[in-house]
Amino acid sequence: MISLRHAIGALFARIPQSKEEIMKRVSLVFAITLVAVFLALSQTNASHGKNSQLDGTWELVSRQPLPKGARDIKIISGGHFIFVAYDTEKGKPLYTGGGTYFLNGSSYTEHIDFASDQISAGLVGKDQVFTVKVDGDTFTQTGTLSNGKSLSETWKRVN
Repeated sequence: MISLRHAIGALFARIPQSKEEIMKRVSLVFAITLVAVFLALSQTNASHGKNSQLDGTWELVSRQPLPKGARDIKIISGGHFIFVAYDTEKGKPLYTGGGTYFLNGSSYTEHIDFASDQISAGLVGKDQVFTVKVDGDTFTQTGTLSNGKSLSETWKRVN
């Protein structure tokens, strides 16, 4: 593959003779530069995802009961998410999971790439479709998991 540097060098290997030839070369360099910038930006956006109103660190404040002394944290950032519940007294994880997400209005889909044994059955490798509602520093997430269990959670922003 020819590099941008080599392409520009080849364009200017011979000194242009007329204003028209100079303008053609400048236009071509400009077009090549725009294509290179566009390709670089599209690669960056594809790998990092877009920021959304859900990006941040969240603490679970309401759902099916957690064990006493447990804390559940979810981090959503750049098209990815991870959650972990842990015993605050022992500092040991209870369960965890994560993957990628897609948000379109109030439709929120998490694709579970990994999860601990306690919660992985019927979830890993599958999309989990939810409805979300954001209200200030709180969001609710409701839906039915791919394993058939219903889920309703309320998260509060901690950052």
